[in-house]
Amino acid sequence: MNSKSRINFLKTTCLKIEEIPVWILLLIAGLLYSPLVFLGYGSDSDSYSVVRTGQYFVQTLDYLPSRLPGYFVHEVFVFFLNLIGGSIACNLGTLGMTLLMLGAFEDICTRLNVPSKNLLTLTLAIHPFVWANAAATIDYLWALGFAFFGISLLLRKRNLAAAITLGLAIGSRLSTVLLITFVFAYLLWKQKGNRKQLVLCGFFTALIAAILYLPALDFLEWDISRWLILSTGDPNLWTFSLRLGRFGYKNLMFWSLPAIIWMIVIVIFTFSHSRNHVKSWGDGVVGLSLLIILCYEILFYQAPIEMEYLLPTLPFVLIVFGKALRAQPEYLLIFFFLILIANFIWINPARSLTPNQTSEVVYGLWLEKGYLLKDISLRLSMLHP
Repeated sequence: MNSKSRINFLKTTCLKIEEIPVWILLLIAGLLYSPLVFLGYGSDSDSYSVVRTGQYFVQTLDYLPSRLPGYFVHEVFVFFLNLIGGSIACNLGTLGMTLLMLGAFEDICTRLNVPSKNLLTLTLAIHPFVWANAAATIDYLWALGFAFFGISLLLRKRNLAAAITLGLAIGSRLSTVLLITFVFAYLLWKQKGNRKQLVLCGFFTALIAAILYLPALDFLEWDISRWLILSTGDPNLWTFSLRLGRFGYKNLMFWSLPAIIWMIVIVIFTFSHSRNHVKSWGDGVVGLSLLIILCYEILFYQAPIEMEYLLPTLPFVLIVFGKALRAQPEYLLIFFFLILIANFIWINPARSLTPNQTSEVVYGLWLEKGYLLKDISLRLSMLHP
């Protein structure tokens, strides 16, 4: 098979993927995630902190947030789900929210005229940091599920339902307020005849979100100066070079080294064919996406701790690539396979000499288990220590 035949084969495959009904995409994702439901609450210690918040409330009738600035919405849902069915029910709740996020993302791509929406949705579904967290008792995908469903409702002009859902998104995870604010600003620019309704929707979203943070502020006795304090440990581990190193390394590992190299290829291709691609960017969707990505990267630079903090950038990177590669979906298919491989195999370019307190690294190339396999191994070890 020559190169032209291979390209045609890839393009045909992409076209067939776009013909798949969205419910089948969600069914595939649900089947992939379902085995993780039975592996305990999750590998992140915050999962157990959320569960303990509910247990402490039952014992004392006093609210103790799992951590600041407060994750009240997720904590309330986990409280009831844990009563119903322990870790299995809690994980099924997260699985449902992940599927909600995927379905809403596909709908948003449709409404914003983003090409290759099914392929982008599948890529989002199998990204290692989505897959690993899709059936664990943690809030990342709850926040994104509410956020993207709310944005989908906004695009349908169902403003009251959108305000409630977007308020729940912010109440699940405060950093979600960034992407929601930018989406409101974008729609105010695009929907001139709908500005009054959007302003009212934004007001009620902010009001609902503010109410949802009252329990955390009450716990702090209304001392707002303590509310957004983030403890990062020893200041000697957060010099400019170490912070920058963590920021770069964790961005790299969030995508994987092969995927990052391919992303660079996509960027070079896009700029070398800019006249053909920029014509489709006049709707502002690419600009909106790039702005959201930039803001979350700046936020991550301030606290490059958990790689999951980068999850809000993922859907918007995919939207940019979908727009940029309108006529070359085969590039996206290759990207999909590179992301899929990262679940099982990682090429690690650096190793810490002092794990968890990294101040010195050694460079090389090591083949390691991908993030999904590592997470499963850790969850199994926690089930059977």
